Amino acid sequence: MTYESFDFKKENGIGHLKLNRGEEFNKMTLNFWYELPRVLDEIRKDTSLRVLVLSSTGKHFCAGMDLANFGTLGTGEAKKDNRPDKARIGEGLFRVAMELQENLTKLEKLRIPVLCGIQGGCIGGGLDMATAADIRFASKDAFFCIQEVNIGMAADIGTLQRLPRVVPEGKVRELAYTGRRMYAEESLECGLVNKVFESHESMLEGIQEMAAEIASKSPLAVYGTKAVLNFSRDHSIQDGLEYNALWSGAMLPQEDMAEAMMSRAEKREPEFEDILEIKEYGKK
Repeated sequence: MTYESFDFKKENGIGHLKLNRGEEFNKMTLNFWYELPRVLDEIRKDTSLRVLVLSSTGKHFCAGMDLANFGTLGTGEAKKDNRPDKARIGEGLFRVAMELQENLTKLEKLRIPVLCGIQGGCIGGGLDMATAADIRFASKDAFFCIQEVNIGMAADIGTLQRLPRVVPEGKVRELAYTGRRMYAEESLECGLVNKVFESHESMLEGIQEMAAEIASKSPLAVYGTKAVLNFSRDHSIQDGLEYNALWSGAMLPQEDMAEAMMSRAEKREPEFEDILEIKEYGKK
């Protein structure tokens, strides 16, 4: 499929999803939110993919929500003299927020790891999206901002839930209450990003190297690792241990383990089969 807000390509088990509206600072327009779940479903169904690189174009990674597109979202187009009551407006906004949250959760729930490369501004909704990735990298000109407080609201589609799982809570509260910019070096110090690169180009090269390394591993082992990490993050240690044991009992990839050990003994690169493709319902 082709998209207006994204470019997507794949090679050697690596998918590359790129925000392509750099001239508009990759703002999250209505079309962005329409296409995002569709491209993520395409990625989810592709069993040849083993890792996803999420990057952007232009000066800024993402300038956040395009507020011009969302002026009447959830309130309908009613005339002023026939405006819905506040309860209905609030309920409509609640459903909109839940749908946007779910679209970003689709990114987090992908079977494959998501490596995110950030240049320039990662603002508001852009930070919501970046925190749904597994690993983040930045170019030295990158900065992060919980922008919502600067426009009179609380962030509501993921940052306040996911960011405290990545960086210290005190840092999150400072950023959320002040709306200040956190630049690349500070983001590295607090653990939001794994590495800072000199340029956008060198960052993409570094991400590609890590993506290739991950893609060379057993896809079942990587999938299981991500599933257990995500579950354990959201549950108690004991629940996480039990889930880990159940996963291993059900899906321990014995053939992949044998191939990993054999390839080491033979001093060659291992070759692992893709996971099984599942036919869509209703298709022959």
